Amino acid sequence: MKALVTGHKGYIGSHIYSELLNQGHEVYGVDLKEGQDLLHYMPDVEVDVVFHTAALPRVGFSVIHPSYTLMHNTLGTSKVLEWAKKNKVKRFVFSSSSAVYGNGEGPNSPYGLHKSMSEQECLLYSNLYNLDTVCLRYFNVYSEDQEYGGSYSTVIAAWMHFLNQRSEIRIEGDGEQTRDFIHVQDIVSANLFCANYEQNFNGQCFDVGVGEAVSINYIKDFILQNRDVKVVNVSPREGDVRNTLAKPKPLERLGWKSKIKIQDGLKKCF
Repeated sequence: MKALVTGHKGYIGSHIYSELLNQGHEVYGVDLKEGQDLLHYMPDVEVDVVFHTAALPRVGFSVIHPSYTLMHNTLGTSKVLEWAKKNKVKRFVFSSSSAVYGNGEGPNSPYGLHKSMSEQECLLYSNLYNLDTVCLRYFNVYSEDQEYGGSYSTVIAAWMHFLNQRSEIRIEGDGEQTRDFIHVQDIVSANLFCANYEQNFNGQCFDVGVGEAVSINYIKDFILQNRDVKVVNVSPREGDVRNTLAKPKPLERLGWKSKIKIQDGLKKCF
Protein backbone atom coordinates (compact mmCIF):
# COMPACT_ATOMS: atom_id res chain seq x y z
CA MET A 1 0.00 0.00 0.00
CA LYS A 2 1.09 3.55 -0.76
CA ALA A 3 -0.48 5.90 1.76
CA LEU A 4 -0.57 9.57 2.70
CA VAL A 5 -1.33 10.57 6.30
CA THR A 6 -2.31 14.18 6.82
CA GLY A 7 -1.53 15.38 10.31
CA HIS A 8 1.05 12.64 10.71
CA LYS A 9 2.72 14.49 13.58
CA GLY A 10 -0.53 14.69 15.55
CA TYR A 11 -1.86 12.28 18.12
CA ILE A 12 -3.92 9.89 15.98
CA GLY A 13 -2.08 10.55 12.73
CA SER A 14 1.30 9.68 14.24
CA HIS A 15 -0.01 6.32 15.48
CA ILE A 16 -1.45 5.47 12.04
CA TYR A 17 1.75 6.62 10.34
CA SER A 18 3.94 4.49 12.63
CA GLU A 19 1.81 1.38 12.20
CA LEU A 20 1.88 1.72 8.41
CA LEU A 21 5.67 1.94 8.52
CA ASN A 22 5.85 -1.05 10.88
CA GLN A 23 3.82 -3.09 8.41
CA GLY A 24 6.19 -2.21 5.58
CA HIS A 25 3.95 0.14 3.62
CA GLU A 26 5.21 3.12 1.63
CA VAL A 27 3.89 6.07 3.59
CA TYR A 28 4.11 9.83 3.26
CA GLY A 29 3.11 12.52 5.71
CA VAL A 30 2.09 16.17 5.63
CA ASP A 31 1.71 18.25 8.76
CA LEU A 32 1.34 21.86 9.83
CA LYS A 33 3.95 21.19 12.51
CA GLU A 34 6.48 20.83 9.70
CA GLY A 35 5.32 24.06 8.03
CA GLN A 36 3.08 22.25 5.54
CA ASP A 37 -0.32 23.96 5.56
CA LEU A 38 -2.95 21.90 3.72
CA LEU A 39 -4.60 25.09 2.55
CA HIS A 40 -1.53 25.90 0.45
CA TYR A 41 0.52 22.73 0.13
CA MET A 42 0.07 19.07 -0.80
CA PRO A 43 2.95 16.74 -1.72
CA ASP A 44 3.69 15.60 -5.25
CA VAL A 45 3.25 11.87 -4.63
CA GLU A 46 1.10 9.02 -5.92
CA VAL A 47 -0.77 7.03 -3.27
CA ASP A 48 -3.55 4.48 -3.03
CA VAL A 49 -5.08 5.66 0.24
CA VAL A 50 -5.34 8.95 2.11
CA PHE A 51 -5.80 8.92 5.88
CA HIS A 52 -7.03 12.44 6.59
CA THR A 53 -6.46 13.06 10.30
CA ALA A 54 -5.27 16.69 10.15
CA ALA A 55 -7.55 19.00 12.13
CA LEU A 56 -7.80 21.42 15.02
CA PRO A 57 -9.51 18.84 17.21
CA ARG A 58 -10.72 20.62 20.35
CA VAL A 59 -14.39 21.45 20.90
CA GLY A 60 -13.63 24.26 23.35
CA PHE A 61 -11.14 25.87 20.99
CA SER A 62 -13.72 25.83 18.18
CA VAL A 63 -16.27 27.58 20.40
CA ILE A 64 -13.81 30.45 20.92
CA HIS A 65 -12.42 30.43 17.34
CA PRO A 66 -15.26 29.20 15.07
CA SER A 67 -14.17 30.73 11.75
CA TYR A 68 -10.51 29.84 12.26
CA THR A 69 -11.36 26.17 12.91
CA LEU A 70 -13.80 26.20 9.98
CA MET A 71 -10.97 27.28 7.69
CA HIS A 72 -8.54 24.60 8.86
CA ASN A 73 -10.99 21.76 9.40
CA THR A 74 -13.64 22.13 6.69
CA LEU A 75 -11.76 23.97 3.95
CA GLY A 76 -8.65 21.92 4.77
CA THR A 77 -10.60 18.71 4.21
CA SER A 78 -12.02 20.09 0.98
CA LYS A 79 -8.50 20.82 -0.28
CA VAL A 80 -7.35 17.27 0.48
CA LEU A 81 -10.44 15.76 -1.16
CA GLU A 82 -9.79 17.77 -4.30
CA TRP A 83 -6.14 16.67 -4.30
CA ALA A 84 -7.22 13.03 -3.89
CA LYS A 85 -9.60 13.33 -6.85
CA LYS A 86 -6.95 14.87 -9.09
CA ASN A 87 -4.41 12.20 -8.12
CA LYS A 88 -6.83 9.29 -8.63
CA VAL A 89 -6.62 8.06 -5.04
CA LYS A 90 -8.50 4.81 -4.54
CA ARG A 91 -9.79 5.44 -1.00
CA PHE A 92 -10.14 8.41 1.33
CA VAL A 93 -10.43 7.59 5.05
CA PHE A 94 -11.74 10.62 6.93
CA SER A 95 -11.25 11.11 10.66
CA SER A 96 -14.61 12.40 11.83
CA SER A 97 -15.96 12.67 15.37
CA SER A 98 -18.85 11.76 17.63
CA ALA A 99 -19.21 15.55 18.00
CA VAL A 100 -21.47 15.40 14.92
CA TYR A 101 -24.17 13.97 17.21
CA GLY A 102 -24.02 16.68 19.88
CA ASN A 103 -26.53 15.71 22.56
CA GLY A 104 -28.48 13.64 20.05
CA GLU A 105 -29.96 16.41 17.94
CA GLY A 106 -26.95 17.27 15.79
CA PRO A 107 -23.81 19.31 16.39
CA ASN A 108 -23.77 21.70 19.34
CA SER A 109 -20.28 23.06 18.70
CA PRO A 110 -18.49 24.54 15.68
CA TYR A 111 -16.12 21.56 15.71
CA GLY A 112 -19.01 19.09 15.42
CA LEU A 113 -20.61 21.18 12.68
CA HIS A 114 -17.37 21.33 10.72
CA LYS A 115 -16.95 17.56 10.88
CA SER A 116 -20.55 17.08 9.76
CA MET A 117 -20.00 19.39 6.79
CA SER A 118 -16.90 17.42 5.79
CA GLU A 119 -18.81 14.15 6.01
CA GLN A 120 -21.31 15.53 3.52
CA GLU A 121 -18.52 16.57 1.19
CA CYS A 122 -16.97 13.10 1.42
CA LEU A 123 -20.31 11.62 0.35
CA LEU A 124 -20.51 14.14 -2.49
CA TYR A 125 -17.06 13.17 -3.74
CA SER A 126 -18.05 9.50 -3.75
CA ASN A 127 -21.23 10.21 -5.71
CA LEU A 128 -19.96 12.92 -8.04
CA TYR A 129 -16.30 12.08 -8.60
CA ASN A 130 -16.19 8.33 -7.90
CA LEU A 131 -13.65 8.80 -5.08
CA ASP A 132 -14.40 6.09 -2.53
CA THR A 133 -14.67 7.72 0.89
CA VAL A 134 -15.43 6.48 4.38
CA CYS A 135 -15.96 8.59 7.51
CA LEU A 136 -14.97 7.25 10.92
CA ARG A 137 -16.68 8.93 13.85
CA TYR A 138 -14.22 8.58 16.71
CA PHE A 139 -15.54 8.66 20.22
CA ASN A 140 -13.28 9.59 23.15
CA VAL A 141 -9.80 8.49 22.15
CA TYR A 142 -7.17 7.93 24.83
CA SER A 143 -3.93 6.06 25.55
CA GLU A 144 -1.08 5.93 28.00
CA ASP A 145 1.11 8.07 25.69
CA GLN A 146 -1.49 10.79 25.07
CA GLU A 147 0.15 14.15 25.69
CA TYR A 148 -1.28 16.92 27.84
CA GLY A 149 -2.32 19.89 25.74
CA GLY A 150 -3.41 22.49 28.25
CA SER A 151 -7.01 23.46 28.92
CA TYR A 152 -8.32 21.63 25.84
CA SER A 153 -6.90 18.26 26.84
CA THR A 154 -9.01 15.14 27.24
CA VAL A 155 -9.79 14.17 30.82
CA ILE A 156 -7.50 11.12 30.82
CA ALA A 157 -4.54 13.02 29.36
CA ALA A 158 -5.07 15.87 31.82
CA TRP A 159 -5.34 13.59 34.82
CA MET A 160 -2.23 11.60 33.85
CA HIS A 161 -0.35 14.89 33.62
CA PHE A 162 -1.56 16.28 36.94
CA LEU A 163 -0.97 13.01 38.76
CA ASN A 164 2.62 13.02 37.48
CA GLN A 165 2.91 16.56 38.87
CA ARG A 166 1.52 15.35 42.21
CA SER A 167 -1.30 17.85 41.80
CA GLU A 168 -5.07 17.73 42.23
CA ILE A 169 -7.42 16.54 39.51
CA ARG A 170 -10.35 18.64 38.34
CA ILE A 171 -13.79 17.43 37.31
CA GLU A 172 -15.67 19.76 35.00
CA GLY A 173 -19.27 19.59 36.15
CA ASP A 174 -20.67 16.90 38.43
CA GLY A 175 -18.69 14.04 36.90
CA GLU A 176 -21.80 12.10 35.94
CA GLN A 177 -21.34 12.87 32.25
CA THR A 178 -20.52 9.66 30.40
CA ARG A 179 -18.13 8.89 27.57
CA ASP A 180 -17.39 5.96 25.29
CA PHE A 181 -13.62 5.78 25.66
CA ILE A 182 -11.69 3.99 22.93
CA HIS A 183 -7.98 3.26 22.93
CA VAL A 184 -5.90 4.75 20.13
CA GLN A 185 -4.71 1.27 19.10
CA ASP A 186 -8.32 0.42 18.24
CA ILE A 187 -8.59 3.65 16.26
CA VAL A 188 -5.52 2.64 14.25
CA SER A 189 -6.89 -0.84 13.59
CA ALA A 190 -10.21 0.63 12.39
CA ASN A 191 -8.39 2.91 9.94
CA LEU A 192 -6.28 0.10 8.51
CA PHE A 193 -9.29 -2.20 8.31
CA CYS A 194 -11.18 0.37 6.25
CA ALA A 195 -8.17 1.03 4.04
CA ASN A 196 -7.94 -2.66 3.18
CA TYR A 197 -11.66 -3.42 2.91
CA GLU A 198 -12.37 -4.90 -0.51
CA GLN A 199 -15.77 -3.35 -1.22
CA ASN A 200 -16.56 0.32 -1.74
CA PHE A 201 -17.86 2.41 1.16
CA ASN A 202 -19.42 5.13 -1.03
CA GLY A 203 -19.27 7.80 1.65
CA GLN A 204 -20.67 5.77 4.53
CA CYS A 205 -20.12 6.92 8.13
CA PHE A 206 -19.32 4.57 11.01
CA ASP A 207 -19.07 4.99 14.77
CA VAL A 208 -15.69 3.90 16.10
CA GLY A 209 -16.12 3.14 19.78
CA VAL A 210 -16.39 0.31 22.27
CA GLY A 211 -20.14 0.50 22.76
CA GLU A 212 -19.79 1.02 26.53
CA ALA A 213 -20.07 4.37 28.31
CA VAL A 214 -18.50 5.15 31.68
CA SER A 215 -18.76 8.29 33.76
CA ILE A 216 -15.94 10.67 34.64
CA ASN A 217 -16.61 9.71 38.26
CA TYR A 218 -15.94 6.09 37.34
CA ILE A 219 -12.44 7.02 36.24
CA LYS A 220 -11.99 9.13 39.38
CA ASP A 221 -12.99 6.17 41.57
CA PHE A 222 -10.61 3.92 39.63
CA ILE A 223 -7.75 6.29 40.42
CA LEU A 224 -8.72 6.72 44.08
CA GLN A 225 -8.46 2.97 44.60
CA ASN A 226 -4.68 3.30 44.42
CA ARG A 227 -3.90 6.99 44.84
CA ASP A 228 -4.58 9.61 47.50
CA VAL A 229 -5.59 12.52 45.28
CA LYS A 230 -7.46 15.75 45.89
CA VAL A 231 -10.48 16.14 43.60
CA VAL A 232 -11.92 19.55 42.73
CA ASN A 233 -15.16 20.19 40.84
CA VAL A 234 -15.19 23.18 38.46
CA SER A 235 -17.65 24.58 35.92
CA PRO A 236 -18.37 22.41 32.85
CA ARG A 237 -16.77 23.32 29.53
CA GLU A 238 -18.88 25.19 27.02
CA GLY A 239 -19.86 23.03 24.06
CA ASP A 240 -19.24 19.69 25.80
CA VAL A 241 -21.97 17.07 25.44
CA ARG A 242 -23.50 15.27 28.40
CA ASN A 243 -23.29 11.69 27.19
CA THR A 244 -21.69 9.79 24.33
CA LEU A 245 -22.20 6.17 23.37
CA ALA A 246 -21.04 4.60 20.13
CA LYS A 247 -23.05 2.19 18.01
CA PRO A 248 -20.19 0.05 16.67
CA LYS A 249 -22.36 -2.78 15.30
CA PRO A 250 -22.39 -1.57 11.65
CA LEU A 251 -18.60 -1.62 11.46
CA GLU A 252 -18.42 -4.84 13.46
CA ARG A 253 -20.69 -6.52 10.89
CA LEU A 254 -18.05 -5.75 8.27
CA GLY A 255 -15.36 -7.47 10.35
CA TRP A 256 -13.80 -4.88 12.69
CA LYS A 257 -14.14 -4.86 16.48
CA SER A 258 -12.42 -2.97 19.29
CA LYS A 259 -10.16 -5.08 21.50
CA ILE A 260 -9.13 -2.94 24.49
CA LYS A 261 -11.63 -2.67 27.35
CA ILE A 262 -11.72 0.55 29.34
CA GLN A 263 -10.60 -1.24 32.52
CA ASP A 264 -7.45 -2.55 30.79
CA GLY A 265 -6.80 0.81 29.19
CA LEU A 266 -7.06 2.65 32.51
CA LYS A 267 -4.56 0.25 34.06
CA LYS A 268 -2.09 1.27 31.35
CA CYS A 269 -2.75 4.96 31.94
CA PHE A 270 -2.81 5.01 35.74
